[in-house]
Amino acid sequence: MSKKKVLVVDDAKIFQDIYKNLLIPEGFAVKVASNGMEALKIVKEERPDLVLLDLNMPIMDGFKVLQAIKSDPELSSIHVVVLTSRGLPEEIEKAFNLGADSYLVKATAKPKEVISKIKSILQG
Repeated sequence: MSKKKVLVVDDAKIFQDIYKNLLIPEGFAVKVASNGMEALKIVKEERPDLVLLDLNMPIMDGFKVLQAIKSDPELSSIHVVVLTSRGLPEEIEKAFNLGADSYLVKATAKPKEVISKIKSILQG
């Protein structure tokens, strides 16, 4: 079985590194992107199985990335887990309305919980 591909999209290198270092030993192939434009380019080229997506980013925010993925018939089956510092009810609702599979807040979601969520979505 080929490795499941995960794209970690966050402008903070520390978060890229944390998730890369946790996902690779779990058997995932991991790419990282620092902004929305870079993320969409990688999504189109690599077709990851799942995108771990921050909302607060330069150039293009996570909502626009999510919308672009889910509105493209060729990309819409890609799972998207939002992992962000923002947790306002209207932002959570907006993310789900745009097609997010899950929404996690950095302050409360422990990295191991995030990995578990990714695994459960990809095994589902």
